[in-house]
Amino acid sequence: MWYKWIAEAPSGAEVPSAGGGPPAFFVSRGFAVKVLSIFCDESGQQDMSEGYYLMTIVVHDQSVPIDTLVADYERRIASHRLPDIPFHMKDLLHGHGEYDGVDPDVRKGLLMHFNALVRQLPVEYRTFSYSSYDTTRDNLAARMRRDIVNFAYDHLEWFQSFEQVPVYYDEDQQAVTTALHRAFDLILGEQAVEWRLISYRDYRLAQVADYFCSVELARMRYREGSYSRTYRKFYGQSQSFRRNFLKPARRKLIAHSASTTYSITME
Repeated sequence: MWYKWIAEAPSGAEVPSAGGGPPAFFVSRGFAVKVLSIFCDESGQQDMSEGYYLMTIVVHDQSVPIDTLVADYERRIASHRLPDIPFHMKDLLHGHGEYDGVDPDVRKGLLMHFNALVRQLPVEYRTFSYSSYDTTRDNLAARMRRDIVNFAYDHLEWFQSFEQVPVYYDEDQQAVTTALHRAFDLILGEQAVEWRLISYRDYRLAQVADYFCSVELARMRYREGSYSRTYRKFYGQSQSFRRNFLKPARRKLIAHSASTTYSITME
């Protein structure tokens, strides 16, 4: 794997990238270092009142740039005269937030274009799912921390191959951030992990984390037969959802361990 040398940049400087992604390289003493970006998202309530809680992390090796892919996505939606709204699945499906007043067919077009972008991006993800059947508000944080620690240990050699691991999080994701903090600081050390407060509106990969988390939530609802008319309109029937959303997403799934193989079924 190769890394770019940026002699002009001062020590510790960042080189920005286009398209709302993280900088392509971090620079230390005039040399780029190996960086792994982590973005996170959540779905459900921490009190388990909705019957579930999902936490998703997306990882991106910054030596593989995403600028061109993101720029191509933005050109495509512009050419179709679609609004460049920061992707947020729940608001897109229901016409809330920045999608308020946007025609459903336009929202569906935005979903399909973002779906195409996600398929091309050099990212991977892992979703941790919790059900009220075996998880309570009191033990959710402990289970999340334990699962992330186990996940990091399963991939310890890979994680430790990176010199810096910036974790990008939204201020509304306190439970996820706390669990990640305790796990990654323990496994990788506080000096390697950097914590960066952001808005999902400014980073495409934060929006990608929302996308993966939403697809995994939809998988649960299709499996339980509790999906709505809105789901059918945007995702289609169960077979269509598996073919067009779940199967492509699962190709980017980080297995829990080297011996684990994940099925692309609803199970």
